[in-house]
Amino acid sequence: MPGPLAGVKVVEIAQEIQGPYAGLFLADMGADVIKVEMRDIGDLSRYMLVKLIAGADAKNADFSHYFLAMNRGKRSITMNLKKPEAKEILYRLLEQADVLLSNYRPGVLDRLGFGYEELAKRNPRLIYAMGSSWGPQGPWVKRPSRDTLAQAAGGLMAKNGMPEDRPLPCGALVADHSGAMMLMAGIVAALYAREKTGRGQKVDACIYGTVIAMQPMEINFTSVSGGVETRRAGRGHQFLQGVWGSFQTQDGWICLAGVDDKRWANFCRVMGIEHVLSDPECSDNVIRNFRGAKIEKVLDEVFPSKTTAAWMDLLGSVDILATPVQEYRDILNNEQALANGYITEMDHPQIGKVRVVGNPITLSDTPLNMSNPPPELGQHSEEILLEAGFSWEDITAFQEKEVV
Repeated sequence: MPGPLAGVKVVEIAQEIQGPYAGLFLADMGADVIKVEMRDIGDLSRYMLVKLIAGADAKNADFSHYFLAMNRGKRSITMNLKKPEAKEILYRLLEQADVLLSNYRPGVLDRLGFGYEELAKRNPRLIYAMGSSWGPQGPWVKRPSRDTLAQAAGGLMAKNGMPEDRPLPCGALVADHSGAMMLMAGIVAALYAREKTGRGQKVDACIYGTVIAMQPMEINFTSVSGGVETRRAGRGHQFLQGVWGSFQTQDGWICLAGVDDKRWANFCRVMGIEHVLSDPECSDNVIRNFRGAKIEKVLDEVFPSKTTAAWMDLLGSVDILATPVQEYRDILNNEQALANGYITEMDHPQIGKVRVVGNPITLSDTPLNMSNPPPELGQHSEEILLEAGFSWEDITAFQEKEVV
């Protein structure tokens, strides 16, 4: 069954994460995503190999986990955009496209002749989607950035880690990846608007703005409270302590997400800490959640007495919000993740069957397709050129001139 974006053609001129990951979501939804890559080099993520992290003896040491993660289900065409013939090819592709997707620095596409105004003249229905670092306006527009800088400037780093720590980034590239999802959402919204107006538009989603948007309650607190800055999140959340966050068990770690008053007595019973029920430093819900140093110490002493699984059974029996803290190896084999396609299996032509991160969106009538591997460099160049109306003679000439 075709996906919800079947018939939508996307031309992706992007590198690394934000642009390509947005393109992956569109491809999962059925869009035809044509990835335009540099003729000799391709996307830089092709060169982030397993062995750079795990060593030359690791399984699939010469394979790029990075490129696999960002480019499922796309087609690849290579071009040397310094050649005038390549620019003419790209103009033709964009005249036939629904979306141009990029995360190049501001001004790069304009200098190549592919700015918004020029392309809007050629194709008024084109959605011109840009993943940016700092947004479309303001004094930081042309400042270079990466995920970690967006976390730092967006306030997330200042709230991550233990209170006595230096500011710490998250352990994953959350700004780039969430910025990609925002960009994808903007593209889908623009496509819907075009159905009503017949016109395309420019879309911008930036990783700095996304990091800010991920913290609305927390940042609003500082605004509403007259500038009060909260502590770093520590084990739980910058507002919430005590029965929030991670605790070491006999064989791993478990995470709690608060215990309200109606569950408190049963929680204390299954934990074997009924003595704290009468302790004013533990018994009040506000104290437990916002100033919970004492109950945190009590739980630190109790949790190591049983395994994570044993605690999960006990806590589940009284409806406590808890979960094991999972490593990546756990997630790759987790029945919940597998049942919903959040981890899915792909048959890759180079490394065979492999489990990969899927898509968190589920649609009942137009399901997503996450089974197609990413393309080899330039794998679909001839196919795409023929579809665009070029002849075999044209293609041969392009190849001889090192245009594609």
